[in-house]
Amino acid sequence: MKLRIVNGTFDEAARECFKVNPASAISWYLSSSYLYYCKHISLLSDECFDGICRWLLKNIDNLEHINHNLVDKEALKAGTAYHIKEEDYPLRVKVSAEGLARDLLIWENLNGENQIK
Repeated sequence: MKLRIVNGTFDEAARECFKVNPASAISWYLSSSYLYYCKHISLLSDECFDGICRWLLKNIDNLEHINHNLVDKEALKAGTAYHIKEEDYPLRVKVSAEGLARDLLIWENLNGENQIK
């Protein structure tokens, strides 16, 4: 699946991934959180991220995912993953998130936008 950037976010790509694999919500939650809290880059709109948190809160107990243990229900209620320290993110999350960030920053550069000030 090709992940497309639309209006400067991966919101649409995340929604398409959920349709195919609902557990991908955990991947998007972690990747987005890692970049937002550790690298100050937003992959998703606040609205999309909040929606992921609400959905995960309702469905987390029914999902299987290798990084399930990093998802905290209290953090989901607050709409955050601030509790996860940078060193606690798995390497696979960091690498995939940084690849998405690179694509987003290239898109922003080509479109005259840039979230890094």
